Amino acid sequence: MIIYSDRIVLPGRIISGSVTVNESGKITEIREGKPETCDINAGGYTIIPGIIDTHNHGAGGYRFDSADPDEVRNCLKVQAAFGVTGIFPTTTNHKGYHDLVRIMSENNDGARILGIHSEGPWGSRVGEKGINPGYPRPSLQEARERYEAGEGKLVLFDIAPEVPGALEVIDYMVSKGVTVGNFHTNANYEEANAGIDHGITVATHLFNVMTGLHHRDVGTAGADILRDEVWCELICDGLHVSLPMVQLALRMKNHDQIMMVSDNGAFAGLPAGKYDGASMGSGGVSDRKTIMVTEEGYCLSETGRLTGSGKPVLFGLQNLVQKLHMPVEEAVRMSSYNPSVKYRLNGKGELKEGNDFDAVIIDDDFNVMQTFVEGRCVFDSTKETIPYSQEFIRKYRIE
Repeated sequence: MIIYSDRIVLPGRIISGSVTVNESGKITEIREGKPETCDINAGGYTIIPGIIDTHNHGAGGYRFDSADPDEVRNCLKVQAAFGVTGIFPTTTNHKGYHDLVRIMSENNDGARILGIHSEGPWGSRVGEKGINPGYPRPSLQEARERYEAGEGKLVLFDIAPEVPGALEVIDYMVSKGVTVGNFHTNANYEEANAGIDHGITVATHLFNVMTGLHHRDVGTAGADILRDEVWCELICDGLHVSLPMVQLALRMKNHDQIMMVSDNGAFAGLPAGKYDGASMGSGGVSDRKTIMVTEEGYCLSETGRLTGSGKPVLFGLQNLVQKLHMPVEEAVRMSSYNPSVKYRLNGKGELKEGNDFDAVIIDDDFNVMQTFVEGRCVFDSTKETIPYSQEFIRKYRIE
């Protein structure tokens, strides 16, 4: 297969040319200039590396927490429509890990599962305007059960480092080769550094639900920025983190250690309106008995607390390029290449010869035209629509 485009985003540069992909889905040649013939003419469009989203709970009315294989597959299809080619389903439901592991080996028409991300369950903090119903205490025995349930595919595990017993859990996960992130934490600078000393190397959605920058104690956010061991997840939707704060992060932290994530939930992409909080699987506890999805993309609890993101990484990529004037070849390093390096996802994250052809064809407004995973077209906007769950909308939308 030969694909032509006026703008192919390669490491550090953009060319007009063609990409040749073999039957195994590998890139065999990238050549400048228009080929004599091609299978796909994407002239006028841009080809970018497929997005690798390592923090994603769901989308389009589907949740990775559900532990329902068909729902997971449908969710992966929606993710592909958002330009995601590789994903870490993010869930604390370790009883569903087995199905996620099984689906990893399938050639689904959607994003490829590259690992499992457990965000919690051992935290200490809720977001601004939130009501804290309490978190369970860390248990080393349960940590072992969660690791074993992942069948070697639990890649990222998050915990608040300051809670009693957290450091022992960090030590255990690190000993098993699992990357550990700090999340939902009230840790001050000293406590955050203790967690990093024990092996934390990821900031779970930098700035969100963690102690922020203050001139007398720079908190967890400051420790994450200052410590070279830590790679920072960053939500660039302009809603979770304001764009001026995104700019500050980009000036303070090495760009090679920033990974764009969505923190999408089931409401991502759904119509604006009020939804029953029972759709989150939480039974409507705390301040999430109802969820409001706004036109601009906020997902808010009854108290106005952010409840996951309604915008995909591609929207954040558009913000960086169009609003912060970052070159697209620089921005895609944070959406694709950096997570591939951090999590050793060989053959992913860049358009180069020998790699998998994981790619997205987008228009000038960052709309997805086509998405390819390992050489297969898994979403084509000219032939299909995004398969949002109409059942979810009918069941849970209140008004």
